[in-house]
Amino acid sequence: MNTQLQKFLESSNLMEKDKYEINQIFYLLPPEKQQNILDNFDALAFKLEKVHEEIKFERETLIGDALYKIEQAIEKAKREELKKQIQI
Repeated sequence: MNTQLQKFLESSNLMEKDKYEINQIFYLLPPEKQQNILDNFDALAFKLEKVHEEIKFERETLIGDALYKIEQAIEKAKREELKKQIQI
């Protein structure tokens, strides 16, 4: 177990899922890549946080678009039903 990696993971604001995955992958890497992760941990953590922010933004955008389309479909159905009732 790499104590430096554990220290970095514990002090980071990463999601638990990310911490777990980094920990699992770390030990599969060759020593030079492990050292690279340790040397650049702050940059890695920053990039992961940015990716999660982008995913959250995209998810909210997609949900907003979907809700808008649903509202439009409901309004159209109501208008069409009203037209039918007026014609009768």
